[in-house]
Amino acid sequence: MKTNKLIFLFSILFSMLATNASAYDFAVKNADGVMIYYDYNKDKSEVGVTHKDEDYNSYSGSVVIPKEVTYNNKTLKVAFIGGGAFYSCSSLTSVTIPNTVRSIGRSAFGGCSGLTSLDIPNSVTIIGEYVFDNCSSLTSITIPNGVTSIKNFAFWGCKSLKSVTIPNSVTSIGYCAFYSCNSLTSITIPNSVTSIGDKAFQFSGLTSITIPNSVTSIGEALLSGSTALTSIVVEKNNPIYDSRNNCNAIIETKSNKLISGCKNTVIPNDVTSIGDDAFGFCSSLTSITIPNSVKSIGVSAFFNCTKLTSVTIPNSVTSIGDKAFQCTSGGLTSVTIGNSVTSIGYRTFNCLNLKTVTSKITKPFAIKDNAFVEYSDATLYVPKGTVAKYKATDGWKKFKKIVEEGTTTGIDDIEAIDTDNKLDTSNAIYDINGKHLPATSLDELPSGLYIVNGKKVVK
Repeated sequence: MKTNKLIFLFSILFSMLATNASAYDFAVKNADGVMIYYDYNKDKSEVGVTHKDEDYNSYSGSVVIPKEVTYNNKTLKVAFIGGGAFYSCSSLTSVTIPNTVRSIGRSAFGGCSGLTSLDIPNSVTIIGEYVFDNCSSLTSITIPNGVTSIKNFAFWGCKSLKSVTIPNSVTSIGYCAFYSCNSLTSITIPNSVTSIGDKAFQFSGLTSITIPNSVTSIGEALLSGSTALTSIVVEKNNPIYDSRNNCNAIIETKSNKLISGCKNTVIPNDVTSIGDDAFGFCSSLTSITIPNSVKSIGVSAFFNCTKLTSVTIPNSVTSIGDKAFQCTSGGLTSVTIGNSVTSIGYRTFNCLNLKTVTSKITKPFAIKDNAFVEYSDATLYVPKGTVAKYKATDGWKKFKKIVEEGTTTGIDDIEAIDTDNKLDTSNAIYDINGKHLPATSLDELPSGLYIVNGKKVVK
């Protein structure tokens, strides 16, 4: 993701250079003696602020942009701030923008790491992409009433941003607009907004969010990685989305697809699919119950949920997408896969800590070698009479230990459970990692290896 973003940014900057080899048309000092560089507009009736050369770092300290500038005996209004004008000016501390400026170009303040705040006059109606990209010290911003769009990557990497005021003129919030704004704990989305792009609040510090009834389009991974998030509400009159039963999730009403969740999400019993990246990077998620209504789990749906150690895929699910439960660290130690699954994607259960996999599938199908951790030491439990099939099937045969459910695994002090599952469980039940489980009976748990009354048992 970051690589794609950088490539895109470099292409933008290269385009700027290619179209303006001289970088600026003329330069004039302002009243404070600061040299400011200008470009003409197409008919040379107005000018805008630009940068000095391809190194971009053209300004430092405090810069006051005048309303008008005189050059060659002609006075011209300063009407715009051009693309990349203040780009990479890490020593820039403040900029005063006059009310003659109507637009601020792409990457205009990108990388201005010393800029803590900026007053944008109400004359500005257009603000470009990447405009405050990686302004890491920026703490607050008020978007002028008249701006209709918060563009892609507008506040990408503004890690100190705590306050954003969005006016009622804004109708769209772009792709990755507030990506990695991890100090941004709250935001009010006005009822004028109709669309919110992919990853708009990914890795933000939001603790709660309300989607107004005006929003009719929401992109993927909207809130992924926002680990402090505890409350998600969709206004009741929204025609496209809902958060039924106070579920703390965004659900696409017509399709019953859950598109975004958080650590407090309770998946309703009528949800039929979990969308791509719905819980991605939710490192605060410790448990989830997937109801029997769910038929599909999307790509990276639970990607890098590092504290989610156990999950049961119900018998209703037929497909599980690429990287759905993959973790680069931590993650699943046990998983039970329902008997209706017919598709398991690329690196779906690629979790280094995985120790037990229980498959209810009676007719194993070929899966990619890396669907699970390749050459995993995990034990694969399979239905009675299917061991030979699993050992002969691509992907599954990578498991070093494949055994039938209900059989011992060669671990000392194993006790098998009787046919009625009546083993005394008056004491606590633990998983094989020593984690205390909330269950009071083994009947409540999926097949696997447990510690009961101080002894290891296989269900």
